[in-house]
Amino acid sequence: MNWEVATAKNGEATLTLNNYAVYSKYRPREDAWKWVDSEFEESKEQYFLIGLGLGYHAERLAQLAKGKRVIVYFFEKIEYELFLNNNESEDLQIEIIHDLKDFILNEKTQVLISGSWIRAIGQDHSLFAYLEDIKINQVTFKKTADLMKNNFNSNMRISPEIQSYPKYKKEIACIVASGPSLNKTVSWLKEIQDKVEIFAVGSALKLLLLNGITPTAAIISDAKHDIIKQIEGSGYLGPLYFLSTANAKTVIKHEGDSYIIFQQGYPLAEVAAEKHKMPLLETGGSVSTVAISLLEYLGFEEIILFGQDLGFVGNQTHAKDSTSGRAVSDDLNIREVLANDGSFIHTTPNLQVYTRWIENKAKRMSKKLYTTSEQGVFIPKVPYINQKELNSIVNSK
Repeated sequence: MNWEVATAKNGEATLTLNNYAVYSKYRPREDAWKWVDSEFEESKEQYFLIGLGLGYHAERLAQLAKGKRVIVYFFEKIEYELFLNNNESEDLQIEIIHDLKDFILNEKTQVLISGSWIRAIGQDHSLFAYLEDIKINQVTFKKTADLMKNNFNSNMRISPEIQSYPKYKKEIACIVASGPSLNKTVSWLKEIQDKVEIFAVGSALKLLLLNGITPTAAIISDAKHDIIKQIEGSGYLGPLYFLSTANAKTVIKHEGDSYIIFQQGYPLAEVAAEKHKMPLLETGGSVSTVAISLLEYLGFEEIILFGQDLGFVGNQTHAKDSTSGRAVSDDLNIREVLANDGSFIHTTPNLQVYTRWIENKAKRMSKKLYTTSEQGVFIPKVPYINQKELNSIVNSK
């Protein structure tokens, strides 16, 4: 990696890595301190900062921590040397590490990662995917934390009696998302609907109903208000599974049976799950990843993904008639990834977070996971199956 120290407009040292600015070119220390101030969570017991750099972030974090443990990770030896050459604080109370082998994160640790470090190390760095996943999840949670809490409290009032999940007789379940491939494969699903259990993510519900397919259940997880359109006017009265922090107005709007899903890593949900003797499920950040965890828990032997593209050809992100999706604008961080048919398609950082989660989940699952998305993102351990192979799997049961 290419490290360069320069002089900022105010005379302080600033740093670039691989031609990306790690700090401001005008007020590097001041801007770094402001960022730490905006991120710092006083309630945490220790802090883990990614990126030592010239020490500006670490200085402020150590001040705010007031004696609590502060661990700072550096990427390369030259970075540590640059810090020693430019650091003016002789009594800086931090632990500096380079080896993550034995380092364990827990809920009492706040991880701080400036987006500038992720951009600067680049996608080829071994830590890029790991750090990007953490950062995107942090940003998403920060944006919706208050809304999630309000939804959780409302949902618990709506559902004072927590229903146990029903049992299903069929061994094969399908998760239907609303990626572009569903335009083609919805007809495959219609042919086998009597032989499988069909779980529709909210955005695909109306599309299925328009095609004469009534799902076994629908699943929602988004905290935002606009997901009410996924249920509203659909006429759907079947079961609804909803994440504990999902939009409460949508849950109220549904007139059929409802089943709450408590998620790992959300303290309020973890307490409630223990109280009500309910399972805690991994979420992965999207409704489809929640659905995979749910179906695994429900005991299905084989899970088949429809419309789970995690990428797109051209500029349309979702299937026609779904209640999600948009044309992709040029300013999004579009990337190219390998598809199941050997071509390259577009994806986004958020979709890559979900892709990596599914890849890791598939490695750990004893159940079989398949995809019907020919031009969807290639995921090891999640083989693509065509219509003939789909029918063979379904008819073998």
